[in-house]
Amino acid sequence: MLSVVLGPVIFTGLIQINQATTADEKFASSLILSKSIPLQEKVKYHYVGMEKCASECHNNEKMGFQYNRMKNGPHSNAFKILNSGKGAVYAKKAGIKENPQESQVCLKCHVTGGGLDSSFFAATYRKEEGVTCEACHKGAYISKAFIPKAEDCLKCHNDSVHRISHFNFTRNIEKISHPRPKVNPKETRLLPLTHGRMVQMS
Repeated sequence: MLSVVLGPVIFTGLIQINQATTADEKFASSLILSKSIPLQEKVKYHYVGMEKCASECHNNEKMGFQYNRMKNGPHSNAFKILNSGKGAVYAKKAGIKENPQESQVCLKCHVTGGGLDSSFFAATYRKEEGVTCEACHKGAYISKAFIPKAEDCLKCHNDSVHRISHFNFTRNIEKISHPRPKVNPKETRLLPLTHGRMVQMS
């Protein structure tokens, strides 16, 4: 008689336990499923240095000898100038007591990839090259070349550390311009780059 009375209670309890277990299993499964789909990770770009850029593509007639223009331009002296009298004066005014060529405050803008740790640099990278092609056309997590805009240049060409001459993007970009030679329009095509920018390729 007792078993008859308790039977429905036990049976009902088993149903509830089974339902609870099923719910728990579904919840656990959802957690496992969500963990099995990792968030998109940023892929580091590894700076290779200006010499590497030259050896592979950018020091020939087709590319307009862009390496030579960069090598002889003002950006290539960005690291060297830190060891000059002018560099010492600027460092003193900025309150930098250490060697400017070793100060992260200075290197942030005076070398390519300044402020990043060693995992961002290939074995061919040399900080002595100063501010190179990759400083303007690549990024810590941007491997596809892009054409810099004013806001890209203003990350360094500002008065955040020491006073500099007024930066005029349009005028200054002409001083370091290194376009490729014109080609037959029929051989020209546009390739999409990061941030919706386009660049002419032949």
